[in-house]
Amino acid sequence: MSRCPTAVRLGLAGILLAAGLAAVPAAWAELPAGHGVDEMEVCLSCHDLEDALKAATVHDPVAAGECSACHNPHVARVEGMLSDRPAILCASCHDDVATDLRQPVVHKPVGDGDCLSCHQAHGGSHSKLLNQPGRALCSECHAEIADWAERPVQHSPFVKNQCDRCHEPHAAENPGLLTRTGGETCAKCHPVSATFRRRHQGYPVERAGCETCHDPHASTGAGLLRETVHAPFEGGECGTCHVAADAADPFALLMPQDELCGECHEDQVAASKEAAFPHVSGGGSRCTACHNPHAGEGSALLNQGPQATCLSCHDPGGASSGQPGRFASHAGDLECTTCHSPHGGDRPLLFSADPVQVCSECHSHQHSASHPMGEEARDPRSGMPMDCGSCHGLHHAPYEKYLHAAEQKDLCLGCHREFARRR
Repeated sequence: MSRCPTAVRLGLAGILLAAGLAAVPAAWAELPAGHGVDEMEVCLSCHDLEDALKAATVHDPVAAGECSACHNPHVARVEGMLSDRPAILCASCHDDVATDLRQPVVHKPVGDGDCLSCHQAHGGSHSKLLNQPGRALCSECHAEIADWAERPVQHSPFVKNQCDRCHEPHAAENPGLLTRTGGETCAKCHPVSATFRRRHQGYPVERAGCETCHDPHASTGAGLLRETVHAPFEGGECGTCHVAADAADPFALLMPQDELCGECHEDQVAASKEAAFPHVSGGGSRCTACHNPHAGEGSALLNQGPQATCLSCHDPGGASSGQPGRFASHAGDLECTTCHSPHGGDRPLLFSADPVQVCSECHSHQHSASHPMGEEARDPRSGMPMDCGSCHGLHHAPYEKYLHAAEQKDLCLGCHREFARRR
């Protein structure tokens, strides 16, 4: 049955009555709802849907000629003459998606109600009315897919465009929209066997996250191991860090984490502990907050790429605030460690040097003649020495040249209030 909008079900007479126009011609009042109009014929007289109607997959209301199931033919508040916002409209039929939204992890386009970022509205070449198949669609938002596609060793589902083998498209209970927990997802295709156990030194790794060692999409090395492998792990020397595999808690460490890492990385751990501004929980106590002890990204064995690692903690607004680029790398091509010391240092905000000196490494010409800065010029708002950050944002840049204000006079009057009274 067609679920036409109220305006179509009532007919033109109903519209006029609802608008308070009592003087409705008798002939109009006797017309049946819908007037027996062939909706598709009328709509196609202006709207070209030829390609959609010939597509491999056609949306059910379109195939049934029920344009009014989604569109109001007379007047609407939503672009495209839709009878409601796209998310509400789609959920009125696709109640399974509405149920999905109760899950703790929701795919951003779904949460934003942007169904058309993934699906065609009328008809398309791919199943489920998807705009593109598999990873081609996902890569529109997930730029890292292009990098994975260049790696020599690729996971079979990734090669076959089967993203939904491991990920739910709308919402899930697990991080990363995984269909199950990490180990359970992998076990669907890689069951635990005697051979599996031997390869993992007898440790019950199925209870851990497989992705801590293996890249689930693609890798440069055999076994989909992550880019860089920690030396003890590569040599199968699990006992260097862990208790025996048959212990009650086989993943327990031989000693506290900072002491254990300090056995080999004494300089880094000591520097972090002794820093005036240590990074991460007092310095050196949670190395694995950033580093993977088995296999990771780059020479530093990071859990993720450098910027992604930092943003996993330092994103107090980013994606959820809707402010694009809020904490993106300055100028778009620098890493966080270009300006900040990753383990801790002697300056606030973990600057690797005096802020003016850090900025001057790239912006040398700007400081040949500049506003007074340093100890001799104090910011009246904070009492702190003036530096580049007094006028410019380091990450969040809502205005040209990363200025804190749109107009230079507004920026200057933020400190020089005495001139404001003269205007």
